[in-house]
Amino acid sequence: MARNTLRGDYGEIIGDSPQMFEVLQQIECFAATPMRVLISGETGTGKGVVARALHKNSGRSGEMVSVNCAAIPDALLESELFGYEKGAFTSADARHIGKFERAHQGTLFLDEISEMPLSLQPKLLHAIETNEIERIGGEKSIPVDVRILTATNRDILQAVRDGFFREDIYYRLEVVSISLPPLAGRQADIEPLVAHFLKKHRGSYESEVPQVAPSAWVLLKSYPWPGNVRELENVIERAAYLIDGQTLLLEHLPEKLRTYQNRLVDIPERSSLSENGQNLDIPLGVTLEVASEMFVCHTLARFDGNRTETAASLGISLRTLQRKLKKYGV
Repeated sequence: MARNTLRGDYGEIIGDSPQMFEVLQQIECFAATPMRVLISGETGTGKGVVARALHKNSGRSGEMVSVNCAAIPDALLESELFGYEKGAFTSADARHIGKFERAHQGTLFLDEISEMPLSLQPKLLHAIETNEIERIGGEKSIPVDVRILTATNRDILQAVRDGFFREDIYYRLEVVSISLPPLAGRQADIEPLVAHFLKKHRGSYESEVPQVAPSAWVLLKSYPWPGNVRELENVIERAAYLIDGQTLLLEHLPEKLRTYQNRLVDIPERSSLSENGQNLDIPLGVTLEVASEMFVCHTLARFDGNRTETAASLGISLRTLQRKLKKYGV
């Protein structure tokens, strides 16, 4: 199965890994339904991107309205969600339309839903069950047609067990659950993501998208990316500004990545491949694909870039070598 078998528009979701294809299949299956979806995953994995894809392919006529429940003070969150009438409190000089009403016939995306204060959760539950809301200071119910999507980077079931989140709301929000894997577990997505971010950010400086040096590829693919896709984009955006030629080099990557590389090299337990009597140390923990790339690029460097001699040394055809180097971005 491949992405081109899907019918929806998922251009914002970048990745070729089986894990991301499974996510895309879930989006395709549930996007056009009224079902509420709970999106879980570590910070930076792209929960907001998945929410936008669900809305974009939903067929709903209204807009998608987003609220970060962790970014708004508890005292203000209620008025942001439900709005208020003029005179509802001292500073209420005019009527304020809340996010629920703004999302009418569209999608309301509640990010970091596990951070919603307990005091507000019953009002959210009422809105879910009745499809009606009341503005603060209002005297009548207002019908709303809203599809609710939520996201969390916490174990929301643990929040339920700890008494921070109501169980009845949890089961109403998690009609469908989509879990995003961390970037470290889907290495096949690194290359398309880097290419996408280089094209996105290099366009600010030059029209031509730079290549990535083999040594930089090795580091980009072996680094664990604790900040996930968001961290990778930040790194590539910074590199795009620093590149003064047409190649992204190790020196364009931030110090924390180069420090990580040095730590890998210093690990005493390493596997070793021998090429022409010289050892190439492969840090334990890298995949076979990365180890193979390191070996091919190391051999190419030993022959000063001569592809014919490199192919002969590796025991493969020149055409096979060229295909591999193209894949590696060399």
